Amino acid sequence: MPISFEPLAPAHLPLLHRWLQEGHVRAFWDDGERTADAVRAHYFRVGWDVPGFVFRVDGRAAGFIQRERVTPGHEFARWAAPEGETWGVDLLIGEADLTGRGLGAAVIQAFLAHLQAERPALHRVLIDPSPANTRAVRAYAKAGFTPLTRLRTGDGEVQLMQLDLPAS
Repeated sequence: MPISFEPLAPAHLPLLHRWLQEGHVRAFWDDGERTADAVRAHYFRVGWDVPGFVFRVDGRAAGFIQRERVTPGHEFARWAAPEGETWGVDLLIGEADLTGRGLGAAVIQAFLAHLQAERPALHRVLIDPSPANTRAVRAYAKAGFTPLTRLRTGDGEVQLMQLDLPAS
């Protein structure tokens, strides 16, 4: 099952907009983007420093993943690695027929391999699924993440999880 990643581009907007309207996505990823213009304004706004990627599985566009460097002042900074870089990631499987098939762990592992190749100082990765999103929590545990704590954030309660990577 080849997995590839394409940087989010304006040509992906119709696809991302459609995914963000899907019930299985909206249940746990609701940034409020209801219109195509709102999606464009959010994901392509000036100063937005959270690179996003459309991922493909067997050549089929399947979902979206984004990454964000955890720096001092970030809401998760207290859980950053003492040495090296810490990044947060978020993932959604956009195609409903692909949910529940174990893709989450495979996509995360493939993405982290790319991220670590690009960022050799990467040491820790954080992810923050809703505790109610049991599929995501299981997928991230399968990928090697361990629970840190439950928090209340602007998006509601999250299960903060971490994965420490060996030095590359």
